Amino acid sequence: MEIVLASHSNLSVGMKETTEFIMGKQDNLHAIAAYVEEGKSVGDQLEELVSSLATNEVIFITDLKGGSVNSAVSEYMIGKEKYFLISGMNLALVLELLSVSFKEKREEVIKQLEEIVVNSASGTEVIDVNNLGTQIDEDF
Repeated sequence: MEIVLASHSNLSVGMKETTEFIMGKQDNLHAIAAYVEEGKSVGDQLEELVSSLATNEVIFITDLKGGSVNSAVSEYMIGKEKYFLISGMNLALVLELLSVSFKEKREEVIKQLEEIVVNSASGTEVIDVNNLGTQIDEDF
């Protein structure tokens, strides 16, 4: 499964670089930085990248649900059964997606993706370090 990170500006590029810093080069991980190169729309970038991929199975991860990048990817995906979309890009999500073998059937892949999204969000929390005291040493 190919994974395409798509974001406003260079968030996706930084996410790809950070992921590869941790996991090493990932041939199936790609980044689209929207609105960085003048005259190149998100749709143009999607078409150029996806047409170069060796498979038609792609997970797109966008930075912001309802944002212009997410909307462009959504429109691009219409009618393509082997394309999947997740919004709310974060490092835990990308790392977990790269470590999973995906099922064959679309419904099964969607269930896997839903579980991964829940898992990746479970580490998101507010930490008041001023009120933790010695708890920080115990947690880490």
